[in-house]
Amino acid sequence: MLNRLPRLCFVFCLPILCLLLVFYCPSYPQVPISTAASPSCIPIPVPPCKDGVSPGVLQITPDTKAENKLKLARKHLYLSSCPFDLKANNVDPGKAPAPRSYYASVKASEQFIKWLEANNCETIYCRELTREEVTCSSSDSGCVPEFVRSYSEALRNLRGNEELARKWITNYVPLSSPELRVGFFQAKAAWFKAAVEALEKSPGSGHVIKSTISDKDGIAFFYDLCPGAYYLSTIAPIEIGGAGIVWETAKPIKVEGPPDVNKAVVVTLAFPPGKDKKNYIVGKPIAEVVNQKSPAQ
Repeated sequence: MLNRLPRLCFVFCLPILCLLLVFYCPSYPQVPISTAASPSCIPIPVPPCKDGVSPGVLQITPDTKAENKLKLARKHLYLSSCPFDLKANNVDPGKAPAPRSYYASVKASEQFIKWLEANNCETIYCRELTREEVTCSSSDSGCVPEFVRSYSEALRNLRGNEELARKWITNYVPLSSPELRVGFFQAKAAWFKAAVEALEKSPGSGHVIKSTISDKDGIAFFYDLCPGAYYLSTIAPIEIGGAGIVWETAKPIKVEGPPDVNKAVVVTLAFPPGKDKKNYIVGKPIAEVVNQKSPAQ
């Protein structure tokens, strides 16, 4: 009997010990335990810059030798201190509103669409219409019927004041319709807003993407940049010869502030085909941008 005591103790004590372990020990979810990953990018803060260094300036300019250089006029450009990596952030530039498809969907004439394309415009407000454009004959293949009709309506309402009718032409039908006046701008602005929000969330808090719009010559500036590495992107494609082209830097652009550098860092946007070089970025078709590998960190 005495020899059986240790065995009996083991038999009766083991279940009690197990129960104590179950209730005493903290529980953990049944998922792999992961350690906090280091951020892929540390956003560069906005001025005032570290150690009191003065901010720098970045100038974006189209390749002056390219025939299509004015296609970059009046376009949105974005700058980040983190790689854009559109694919990883579920931003598909192929889904951005395109001028031709949008205006065709709202029943704009082919002449209206071709006028926008010829003038590198996305809305009617990109420049003032000339007298010839609003008084042309319908027999002229390049005559935009929406211009002629709105001008005629403006003349009727403004007591024949030709100059005023031409300048206020967008206040009269059919150009006064929201779809023709501001519809494309609103659709693209909403798409950009969603895309930028997705991109800003990726690196973490404190990340801000800067934006600007190029002028009539395709030149744009980013000001107040603390020294560091930056990435440039159009995010949305720009239509060149019927194809959507996206500009996005795979390698960072180095910006230094005065007094180390007292002039703007110039970055050239070139048209395909070609290869990227330092501060020389070649646009790529949508599919190539979406399918490219993420930039090395």
